[in-house]
Amino acid sequence: MKIFGTKNTQEKPDRSLYGCCEGIAIDLKDSDDDIVSSGILGEGFAVFPRYENVKSLTGGYVVEISSPVKGRVVDITHKPEVIILKNDDGLKVLVSFVAFSGSQVYSTVRCGDDISAGDHIADLKLEENNDKAVFVIVENSDSLENFEIYKGKTSPGKPAAQYEL
Repeated sequence: MKIFGTKNTQEKPDRSLYGCCEGIAIDLKDSDDDIVSSGILGEGFAVFPRYENVKSLTGGYVVEISSPVKGRVVDITHKPEVIILKNDDGLKVLVSFVAFSGSQVYSTVRCGDDISAGDHIADLKLEENNDKAVFVIVENSDSLENFEIYKGKTSPGKPAAQYEL
């Protein structure tokens, strides 16, 4: 609508969750983790890292983990097993490394840091190629009216899921 010769435009909010690394995204319900696949933790997706695109170290690999949302780091659990982010819509998004219990995860962010989708938040150092996934879970997904996952290849700059409030 024009008002006095100018356009009245509203920017549509970004309601996407982006891939956390180069890999293959699947629905949480299809994961091998009984707790995660039950949906008790919330809606989300799992990403299986693609190792041909990661940095190789002597005897191991490093997967760079990126933020799936724009927001703020609100918590980092011990080790860290989970990095908790809160986006502008108030969603609490967990980036979980619990499947990698034998691996080493190094956070590159601190609590209180403001981040953009795609920002580097952690390094996942693996001893060998494996078939474990990084989980991206919306903890307060009861506030979502719709949640759609884009299964298949994903990356930090590519939407892996879309939601509506």
